[in-house]
Amino acid sequence: MKKFFSFFLLLSVNACLYSEEINHMNLLEFLNSKQFFSSNFSQLTIQDFKEREVQGKIRANRMGKFKIEYFEPIQEVISADGTFLYKLDLELEQLDVVPQEDVFEGTPISLFTSTIQDLNNLYTVKPCIELEDILMCEILPKSEDSFLEKLYINFKDSSLHSLKYLDSFDQTVQLNFDRVTWLPFEDSELIISVPEGIDVVYH
Repeated sequence: MKKFFSFFLLLSVNACLYSEEINHMNLLEFLNSKQFFSSNFSQLTIQDFKEREVQGKIRANRMGKFKIEYFEPIQEVISADGTFLYKLDLELEQLDVVPQEDVFEGTPISLFTSTIQDLNNLYTVKPCIELEDILMCEILPKSEDSFLEKLYINFKDSSLHSLKYLDSFDQTVQLNFDRVTWLPFEDSELIISVPEGIDVVYH
């Protein structure tokens, strides 16, 4: 499960925010107002002084659905349809199918898939701090059993710029996104295309 969870999360962006100032009082409301999220990303993971960087693409919506594509050398695709989670590992030639349930509750992807009620139940937002041209907002999980230890969302020039978090596996993950849009997309764009010869494993 360690490898499985280490690939889930994600997020920094470069999209226009409200004209009003973002602060700890309205941050979750702002995120909730965005029903769709699409972006390319670069993810740097640090653990035991070892670094790994991967590129990818993400789409998510407030109905609990998303798709994350990791490019080489990872070659993985993770998708959720609100009922099941699908993890396609092209290197292993295997598709894992897992009941989605609350497997992503308290993980960064929930910032883009959960309702405002769930976000308020999951997280506490501390007062944001200005560091030169960056506005940094710290998010803490309310549950002691959360996958997250702490998370920072950074804004630059009125745009959501990056996301960094420490997880329960002592991993530090930095996500930087570009080409972000909040425009609607079809559910068909979240479906995984499974090549022939792939083994399907149900959990």
